[in-house]
Amino acid sequence: MERRIDLFNIFNTEEKIETIYIYSAKQTIVDPYEKNKELTLLHPIAIKGLIRQVSAEALHWKYFGQIPVKSIEVIIEKRHKKLLIEASQIKYKDKYYTCYKNDSKGFVILERSDYILAVLAEKND
Repeated sequence: MERRIDLFNIFNTEEKIETIYIYSAKQTIVDPYEKNKELTLLHPIAIKGLIRQVSAEALHWKYFGQIPVKSIEVIIEKRHKKLLIEASQIKYKDKYYTCYKNDSKGFVILERSDYILAVLAEKND
């Protein structure tokens, strides 16, 4: 019999779980002749996860590519992976983030058996 540890239940009892808000966007074409597009943010979806602040040195040694300095790591359940990838912006506290994507490697998401660990890069606009 395989004994599994419920990671999120442990984090929840230790009160380490925090809420992040995921905003998806709808794209509309403003001017069909010039092909101008506009993104409209939809209502946020609240999910719970473990948020970790990561130092610049740890980002440099753990991940490939030029990951921005003010990035954070988030550990969430596997069922939220598609939401995270398709998110236009992600709000944690008062700052906005996006799921970091390296051009050659794709999204910086580590998938484990029962959770995923993703790197969120801070948006500057």
